[in-house]
Amino acid sequence: MEKDKKMLNITKLIITTIKMILKLLIKYIKINNSGENLRKRIISSLILIPFAIYAIFFSINLFIAIALAITILMTMEWQEIIKPAEEYKKWQIIGVFYILIPIYSVIKIRLLNGEQNGAQILLWMFAIIWSTDIMAFFIGKSFGGPKIAPHISPNKTWSGAIGGLITSATIGVISASVLFKGSITFFIAISIILSIIEQVSDLIESKIKRTFGVKDSGNIIPGHGGVLDRLDGMILVAPAVLFLLIFFENNF
Repeated sequence: MEKDKKMLNITKLIITTIKMILKLLIKYIKINNSGENLRKRIISSLILIPFAIYAIFFSINLFIAIALAITILMTMEWQEIIKPAEEYKKWQIIGVFYILIPIYSVIKIRLLNGEQNGAQILLWMFAIIWSTDIMAFFIGKSFGGPKIAPHISPNKTWSGAIGGLITSATIGVISASVLFKGSITFFIAISIILSIIEQVSDLIESKIKRTFGVKDSGNIIPGHGGVLDRLDGMILVAPAVLFLLIFFENNF
């Protein structure tokens, strides 16, 4: 009974979040008369996010298959990015850790069972990643202002970063209320920290691509570029969440 109630709360949370995102996207497109690339990006997201949520909650086999496929695609994209590298073998070794550590972390989290429900933890983690990305993009575009690191990623602004942090704090409140045992203060704090880590992770990938003169890691996802482009925030966030689960397990 308790489990069914929790799943109902999770479903309501997912539906509410998707509705909120859709309203924001539609409003933004109308106000800004956005271009074709953004439209492709939105359509891709609306297809991929529900698909990812389904795999996380309802099919462990599909989830593992997706994780393996993503690992292969990320490896192929990494190999393409580092082609011009003078120290090619060094960058290959870096790539092994860069790709496998987050993938291992995500699978490890998903396989958790019992009191620590891996699917719920992944939902929370990806909610922070996605909301940070989405709100940083839209708030940054709407308000502009000083750039965070114009020599690395010229489109990222401090206003967007703050918007991402505020949204993550909101997710922390909801998560503590609906999903987990920890206090609201704890989840606000770690959600904000993970949002910062996500944005740093994003900048690291931008720096790597800029080092090798690459704009996108690939073109497999319309409007988003490659798989590495879409999952750059996960690279550092997934290991950080696994760390939190080890040292603060009673809060989950």
